This record gives sequence, structure tokens and C-alpha cells, in this order.
Amino acid sequence: MDFNKRNESISELSAQNKKLGLTVLVLGGCLLLALVKMVMQSEILIVQTPGMPDNAYLERSYMDKASQEATLLTVTSSVVEINPDNAEYQKKLLGMYLSPASYTKIERDIDVRVAQLIAQRELGSYYFVLKKYEYDPLINKHFVIGDLHTVNAAKDSAQQYVFEYSAHIQNYRLWVDEVVTYEGDRAHNADYLKGQSSDRK
Repeated sequence: MDFNKRNESISELSAQNKKLGLTVLVLGGCLLLALVKMVMQSEILIVQTPGMPDNAYLERSYMDKASQEATLLTVTSSVVEINPDNAEYQKKLLGMYLSPASYTKIERDIDVRVAQLIAQRELGSYYFVLKKYEYDPLINKHFVIGDLHTVNAAKDSAQQYVFEYSAHIQNYRLWVDEVVTYEGDRAHNADYLKGQSSDRK
């Protein structure tokens, strides 16, 4: 028996085993990192809203104001522009932006409006023309102000309305927590509320 060749073969096998062991260790580490990343990563779903700027800035819990304005204008249009033919589509669209409690209330309002239109055999339509968007950081509320148009065979009438939104950013998207509407063109912002409380004194 040639002991030199035997020792060389054992040395080669030992070296190969070390390389294989190191390779398995590196691959195992990579797999472990991939698994940790997969487990730690939360769901990401970005809804691109019409009118959102090309340079929109989104983070997990932050969205630039231009993107928030575009989103809330889309929500406002969907809340306003209801008829028996598009009601189900508008409800699905609103479901992507409204929190469950807010969605339940708006869905109920839409169903009531559609039932009224069907009962009255009204073929009219509604649309919204934006006049102004405001955000008040003191009370963390958004205001979409504009004209709500009602169109029927006889005329197109407009009323000024304010759509007041409480919202938050979660998982890269804006969620509307509450929608309040009232006639007029004055937002019930911090200055307005301060004036109201001083009038009561």
C-alpha cells in the first residue's frame, strides 16, 4: 500500500469536506436571513390614486400632502357621484380607502340615496367641482371644499359643500376614519372651532 498516495487522498477529501461544509454554512445563513426577512416584512399594498403626483412620496406611515389631497378628492367624487347604475362600483372603490366604521356609514347612505332615486324615477346625476383643499395640522383634519352639482332634465343646480375628513396613513395608504359633510364654504378648522367656543362664553 502506498501510504503517501493514501495520505494525499485523505487530505484532498478533508479539504473538499471543509469547502462543502463552508458552502452549506453560507447557504444556510442566506436561507435564514431570507426567512427572517420574510417573517418580519409586513404586507405592502400601494393604491395609486388618479391625480397623485408622479413624485409622490410614500412611507409606511407617511404620505405627502399632494397625494393625500388626490386621494381625498377621489373619495369625495365617489361619495357624490352616485346613481343606481354605478352604486356598487363606487362602494367597492370606497372600500379601498374607508375604515370599516366609516365605510359602513357611507355604504348605508349610498343605499338610501339609490333607493330614493329609484322610487322617484329620477334620472339625474351628481358631480363635484373642487374649489379648495385645506389641511389643519392642529386638529389633524382635511377639508375638501367645492360645489356639489345636481343635474336633471330641467337644470344643473349647485350647492357649496365642505367634506371634512379624519384620516391616518397606515401601510403606505391613506385610510379615512370619518367623513362629515355640511353646506357652505367655510371649513370647521381650528380657527372656526376657537371662534365658536368663544361665542358660547
